Amino acid sequence: MATSQSSGERLPVWVPLLWVTVFAAAVLMPAGAVYASHPNPSSLKHQHNMHYASTNADGPGANDEQFCVESHDTSKISHSSGRSFVNQTLTQMGSGKVWDGSGNWRIDLWAANSNCSSYPASTRATIEIEVHYGWDWSGTCGGPTGYYNCVVHDNPVWNADHGHYDSKWTYVYLVFSSGGRLDNVGRAFINHEFGHVFGLADDNGNCNLPSIMHSTIVGYSCGNWTNWYPSAADYQSVVNLMG
Repeated sequence: MATSQSSGERLPVWVPLLWVTVFAAAVLMPAGAVYASHPNPSSLKHQHNMHYASTNADGPGANDEQFCVESHDTSKISHSSGRSFVNQTLTQMGSGKVWDGSGNWRIDLWAANSNCSSYPASTRATIEIEVHYGWDWSGTCGGPTGYYNCVVHDNPVWNADHGHYDSKWTYVYLVFSSGGRLDNVGRAFINHEFGHVFGLADDNGNCNLPSIMHSTIVGYSCGNWTNWYPSAADYQSVVNLMG
């Protein structure tokens, strides 16, 4: 977890956030606990750049979403293995199975070349999304030790085009036991947490629409979506939020 200083640099992960919203995804949740918010999420906690597209096709443009990946135990998952798996999940699994390209490429995800902490502060500040693998994020996400994955939004930016605040930086925390698995369960948690990155919520009290946000594969109780990738309703919800 990090926050911004007046210089635009990020503080270390243990410094309290000025503006924090945590969306938790349980490894296992009781039936009927929480559900996804569709078709248009009410939460304003989402990535700023998802409202805009860049024309640069050869690398991350000013309005694209760049992400880095950091493993906090490289004996379990290396930085490069985590980066490769997250990048594959988000961008390389085929049409209708990735967040990349959503909303006519207003979501345009690019993997950074190295792990997050390897960059100097000035460079790291240009990376919009950080993904952190670890054994336990209970100090950030709450809940029992090693139990929750979550997303933290940081540094609210006033968006005059849409009349609300959205987040300059977003942090995704994955525990090795669920979101940190290098299999389809891990892919499901990554897609669930990136749903939070792009503004989707867990709870509106029904299972009317299929969604990765309340699927049984990520420990929620709705059985109408058992795939590891987002549903058509999830994509439409994010597009609706783009405005």
